[in-house]
Amino acid sequence: MRRVPWARHLSGLVVVVPGPEGARTVLAGAPAVVEQARNHAGEPRDTVDLAATPVLAAGAPGTGLTPERLRGLGALFRANAMAGALQRITDLTLRYAQDRVQFGRPIAKFQAVQHQIAVLASQAAAARVAAEVAARAATAGPAGFEIACAKLRVGEAATLGAGIAHQVHGAMGFTHEHVLHFSTRRLWSWRDEFGSEAEWAGVVGRMARAVGSEGLWPLLTDGALPPGFAA
Repeated sequence: MRRVPWARHLSGLVVVVPGPEGARTVLAGAPAVVEQARNHAGEPRDTVDLAATPVLAAGAPGTGLTPERLRGLGALFRANAMAGALQRITDLTLRYAQDRVQFGRPIAKFQAVQHQIAVLASQAAAARVAAEVAARAATAGPAGFEIACAKLRVGEAATLGAGIAHQVHGAMGFTHEHVLHFSTRRLWSWRDEFGSEAEWAGVVGRMARAVGSEGLWPLLTDGALPPGFAA
């Protein structure tokens, strides 16, 4: 298993293992880390040798989580974390624009900067709503469509929003000492975890094709998918 978050610090690991009789959930002991690496944000993403990791317990096949469900939940968690990071960089950018004085006035008074901040704020708001809708849907039942839309929309917002934040901060935002990069580098790293925008866009497209023209509106409003549909 590659790019396991924080594996070097774990005392146990829960793994969903697919099989001919259905997936089963396996509880393993401390993972055997064979390679330590980090993502762009500096967070540990390690390679684990499952063959050298002790198995403590295993569930019955066909019960518990499936790989698809696990991937969806991971995407949901990432979408909400990214939405929070986007709100953080929005607050930092607005504060910096109000404090930074150029040509005798705060740069927040310049129309071009105001426009950029407005775009950033709108992207952060869209990401927050998408993540919240997906989270509420997931608490009520299957939410494959909402999660796919949330990860896609939040990823797009992260790309645009992080760029605007660094543009407004100028050279200051690229220094290691400034706090901005703690959020923007995580946004860039988390975008590709549990599926990139391109992957989730493909999922949304397959869902729309599966329901057809008559089922598109129920899909958009209620997330209604055909029985047995797998993203």
